[in-house]
Amino acid sequence: MFNPHFMNKRRLTKAAFFLAIGAMGTAMIITPACDGGGSDAKTEEQPAAEESEATMEKPPASELAFRNAVGDPPPGWAGPVFELSHNYPTSLPEGNPQEMFPWLQMDVDFDSDEVQWNAQWEEYIQSIKDYVGQGQDPNLPNALGFQTNIGGNTMWYHIPWMAYDPKTGREFTHGTTNERTAHISDFVGSGLMHGVNSIAGATSEEAGFETWAVGCYNDFGGYAVGQAWGQSGTPNYTTEGGQVEVKGLPFPEGTVVVKVLFTTATPEDVPYLEGSAQWEVNRHVQLSPSKYSCERAVAPVYLVQMDVAVVDHRSPTNWVFGTFAYNGTIDAGTVWDRMVPVGLQWGMDGQSWPAVPKENEMPIHESVLAPINIYEHDGCYKRLAGPVDNKQSSCMSCHGGAFVPPNGQIGTMGTNIPPIFGFPTLCKEVDEANSAYFTTYKWPEKYPSGQYNDALNLDFSLQMWVAFLQYANWNVNGQPDPCTD
Repeated sequence: MFNPHFMNKRRLTKAAFFLAIGAMGTAMIITPACDGGGSDAKTEEQPAAEESEATMEKPPASELAFRNAVGDPPPGWAGPVFELSHNYPTSLPEGNPQEMFPWLQMDVDFDSDEVQWNAQWEEYIQSIKDYVGQGQDPNLPNALGFQTNIGGNTMWYHIPWMAYDPKTGREFTHGTTNERTAHISDFVGSGLMHGVNSIAGATSEEAGFETWAVGCYNDFGGYAVGQAWGQSGTPNYTTEGGQVEVKGLPFPEGTVVVKVLFTTATPEDVPYLEGSAQWEVNRHVQLSPSKYSCERAVAPVYLVQMDVAVVDHRSPTNWVFGTFAYNGTIDAGTVWDRMVPVGLQWGMDGQSWPAVPKENEMPIHESVLAPINIYEHDGCYKRLAGPVDNKQSSCMSCHGGAFVPPNGQIGTMGTNIPPIFGFPTLCKEVDEANSAYFTTYKWPEKYPSGQYNDALNLDFSLQMWVAFLQYANWNVNGQPDPCTD
């Protein structure tokens, strides 16, 4: 029988936690002592978000948080239909993760001032890929997609509230959400042109290729997600040392995250996508080389990238992020085998430009990039970024900004939460914004700029970040932001 940890027993480790809304407009947080001892249960009151008129008639959070997709399949649909995996574990998996997961046993150095790709890093990322690939069809066909149930057991879990936003929310075939729009130069470099999405008259920089992606957490991570979100669809909080935090965080060691990313670019546009997995997803209709409609229609997308992340206590952030790119130019038998490493990252390299001036910098040593025989842009100053990621950023710098306002309030980047997706000087000059964005830190620390001190740290989870912000729209406005062409 399949076993997701190479051993699998369970034990209850934490007491139940719930959020109750008081009659006088306060949120009452009740946290019993854990593991049968320690301290008495604590009760703390926080002001709840004020309700707008729209919230008076809004559907309950439970109906929206755990729905499968923004829209239902059309009548007569015979293709795949996504189902949200949200029966989260109620206890941590039994056993010591450092004995269960091979990458946690490997001799890699996260503290060296100089790093380069070697057999140890190759083995580290390959062991994560092997774990993620257990029970999956190695060609990831459209009919199956990425499976959450392996050998009769649920191995992977999804984040709630990602089917609320009508513009970017989950579509109904594979549960993918709309992410960054890439350009041809992201795939093949500036000045190199191929099919450009088969649209006549397109130029390299105006042609936009949407990204559609779906991510999952294993049962260690799924436990944390289930602690953070009650079956009511509302978030749970706890208080530690006088500081309010999202319950279940930080993610425990043993957590594994995987995300598969698909592009609307075709093998005609990007030749190394030849032979890639092709899924049919309910994506935006393309109106021109650079414009998409809010209207959706089922159309093909192609696997281009896979991201993984694991909690590793040896890392200065407690996380290690890894990225794979699809490479159709190599002689390998399956799609899975043609997913090749781009690199690993375990910090933001806050001692390198543009966090510090070049005359004072250290070499990049918290990212290590793998050799690859297709075009692959790096992140800012040789930090890690994947094929459809922002080359001005880096994987961990972006995810590190996963903070949300307290009490279910609306988040506005640059005002009450960090500017995750960029700012005018990103990777262009040394300033306070770049210094904060590229500084290494970990949960439960506050954002390094000294701003946003009221915001809650979501421990590098952008999917949780999306969920909290969509919950806030429901909480405050009673409806999502509309999609406008």
